[in-house]
Amino acid sequence: MTQQTSSETAKQVKTKELKALGFIIFLLFPIITITGISAYGFILWMYQAFGGVVGH
Repeated sequence: MTQQTSSETAKQVKTKELKALGFIIFLLFPIITITGISAYGFILWMYQAFGGVVGH
């Protein structure tokens, strides 16, 4: 009886880990990437708005 409960618990843990991995891969990383790129673009835009266009 104890082994059966342990195997069910291991399956539940594995399921939770896979859900967490899916959350990280499909939601968290894209959100962080898009936010980072947007922030970088915004910083450059504000720099050019107040500092002028950078010359070569």
